Amino acid sequence: MINLPKLAIIVPCFNEEAVLPETQVRLLQVLDRLTASRKIDSDSHLVFVDDGSRDSTWSLIEDAARCESRVQGLKLSR
Repeated sequence: MINLPKLAIIVPCFNEEAVLPETQVRLLQVLDRLTASRKIDSDSHLVFVDDGSRDSTWSLIEDAARCESRVQGLKLSR
């Protein structure tokens, strides 16, 4: 059995509510293609990092993480 590398795509976010849903869709498609072509492990994931957004970015990240196991969120306090 070949050990494939795990990929974590880190996405900094600041007031991204207008584009975050589309960004998530496109990046998950990239993960799907890389997984299907056996270039990365299926445990690869996205990490959206909220850098103090004042819009609903964090809520969107939380919702995405609840609905999609390959999405994680991190909220910076400063």
